[in-house]
Amino acid sequence: MVIILVKKSKQVAWDWSKVDDLTYWKIPDGYVVNLPYFIGKPPAKVFDLGCGVGRHTIYFASLGYDVVAYDLSSEAVKSTKDWLTEEGLKGKVIQGKMTELNQPDNHFDLVLAFNVIYHGYRDDMIKTISEIDRILKPGGFFFGTILTKDPDQPFRNKVGVIDEQTILKLEEPEKDIPHFFSYIENVLDFFKDFKIKDLYYKEWYSPPYTIESINDRKGSGHYILLAQKTK
Repeated sequence: MVIILVKKSKQVAWDWSKVDDLTYWKIPDGYVVNLPYFIGKPPAKVFDLGCGVGRHTIYFASLGYDVVAYDLSSEAVKSTKDWLTEEGLKGKVIQGKMTELNQPDNHFDLVLAFNVIYHGYRDDMIKTISEIDRILKPGGFFFGTILTKDPDQPFRNKVGVIDEQTILKLEEPEKDIPHFFSYIENVLDFFKDFKIKDLYYKEWYSPPYTIESINDRKGSGHYILLAQKTK
């Protein structure tokens, strides 16, 4: 089945009630833990775009940073608020679209978007990056992950394919959410107004860990990007 793209924008929230095990989503990513080295000490301002259930919001708030968390999912917003309260931490949590951040210009020292900005069509991703640029201070940092695949490798599953770079997930918790896959040329173009500080490629594998299952995922992973706003 090939789904015909009829709109240039579509944003759908994760259904967190369909996530059976939240263990992974409660642990800060290792690279994110190192970001204070770049942005300096509190009271630097951090914007956690697509905060999920709050793992990175809690991490930065626990260090004393001025944190704003943001997510399309009402479940994610409630979970993050509840977790902040349980830990006795301060932070602002907002529900909204990634393409409409409704934050002041030139305001944040860091915008963090871990597994977030590709959850839409190409135009959504471009608009989101523009919004990130707008709310970052000159000299501020963006850290995010960008879904990618080898341009010579077709999608493993043809169900839900919209075009050569976009699929529509048909399974929970991401049902009906478009995913845009960037080529390296796209990444360099999307962030041409930033200074790229670090860029690498990572493939994640999931159980069962066999040669067959690992080879099946080859050529599909994420770019990990740290970029600095130059002006």
